[in-house]
Amino acid sequence: MLDRPGTADLLALAVETLQERLLPHLKGEDKLTALLIARALTIAQADGSDDHARQHSIADIARLLAIPPADDLPVAKKQLAAAIRARKFASGTPEAVRLRDHLLSDTAARLRLVNLKYMAARQRRAESSV
Repeated sequence: MLDRPGTADLLALAVETLQERLLPHLKGEDKLTALLIARALTIAQADGSDDHARQHSIADIARLLAIPPADDLPVAKKQLAAAIRARKFASGTPEAVRLRDHLLSDTAARLRLVNLKYMAARQRRAESSV
């Protein structure tokens, strides 16, 4: 059997090629269309690995709240929001630090879908500083 790249690898290559090689040469409506295609490809890529990320996020929220995991992510997020509103995370505690880390990670994941070019550049900068 041939060693072929997986779906996620192919989508990543398509997005990178579109952003790095094609977008700089496009103008006007063609550039807007290419940006929409890049966004759609990135969302498709995220959906492919979304189940693992969703389960990880549910488990992370359950650990933060010290409760059994919820059935789905929207329920877990509602539970977390209720705990935040009820001020269950005292400032300066390890729990508050873990909450902040979770929220930053979740926000970065959302930004990767919304602002493709910025997050790709930021990731390259972070990788080059290692």
